[in-house]
Amino acid sequence: MARLLSRLSAAAALLAALPAAGETVEFDWRGVGQGAVVRSGDGHDLFGAYAVTGEGTLTTDSGLGLSLTATLGSGDYQKSLDRPGRNDQLTANEIFLTVNSAWGRLRLGDEDGAAKRAIDMLPLLSGGQMDGLWTGIAPTAPPIDHLGRDSDDATKILYETPRVMGLRLGVSYAPKRDSLVEDIARETPGALDRDLWEVGLNYQGDWNAFSYELAAGYVKADSRNPLLGDTESLKLAGLLLYGGFSGGVVYVDDGDSGRLKGDDATSTTLMAAYENGPYGAALWWQGVDLDISRDYDAYGAGLSWRILDETSLSLDAVRYDGGRRGWVGTLGVEARF
Repeated sequence: MARLLSRLSAAAALLAALPAAGETVEFDWRGVGQGAVVRSGDGHDLFGAYAVTGEGTLTTDSGLGLSLTATLGSGDYQKSLDRPGRNDQLTANEIFLTVNSAWGRLRLGDEDGAAKRAIDMLPLLSGGQMDGLWTGIAPTAPPIDHLGRDSDDATKILYETPRVMGLRLGVSYAPKRDSLVEDIARETPGALDRDLWEVGLNYQGDWNAFSYELAAGYVKADSRNPLLGDTESLKLAGLLLYGGFSGGVVYVDDGDSGRLKGDDATSTTLMAAYENGPYGAALWWQGVDLDISRDYDAYGAGLSWRILDETSLSLDAVRYDGGRRGWVGTLGVEARF
């Protein structure tokens, strides 16, 4: 941690020293906190997660932007964007430098890869839903994430093109599955990948009163464990929005990525949601096929109520069947600032 803070201090000092005539420096921060009571057949559990993000941006008179972004919190293993996890009590979830220009975005540091950033677009509410509070109970966690296998927040270099005619392309590379601070390997035993490449393609469009997104992602990496298969994951996704209604689908073919060789895994996730003012509701299903004889299914329903501008209450129920069969209910609160 001391080494990380030293690097952050040096980068911040660099940002502060760079401004000249026509250049500006802006600082911004934001945060999110989640808490829930989780009830399952195994008893009660308490869930808590938080993240605080600070960002300093230097913008030149030519429009070139240089940013330093750091997020401290409880970790965000397999949590993209700003949805925190509970990988640790206190860690640096993400830390990266960004260069923005008319030619696109270049990032260096701990950040989600190109494939995840392209496809992570299901209309999630503040409750459990696909990557939320209910998976904090180990027996209920699906055997593969609904977004499939990727590089998590491993230290990487990422490039994304500008969005042109609705289309954006991203490419990222991580030398190995490791981050500057966060222990992402602890959450995925045997995940010793190296040379992780990701490619993501995202398209946004409109048709009459409808808005939609289409995306594809591909992940390739070599396994350092001779018993586990090399990572090769294909992801396809779509999202349709109309008024307060939305529907999404994600299909993932992980093959035997990070699993015993020949132990293939595929996943399909469907979700529908409706929001009307401060109220929201969602239904979803995730089905996972493991090899030939092992399957996993989870069905969920969620309600949310935004009681303040950035604070929501949620109530979720999940039924799962795969190896073990049971149910999970969560009563949660999420606050953003």
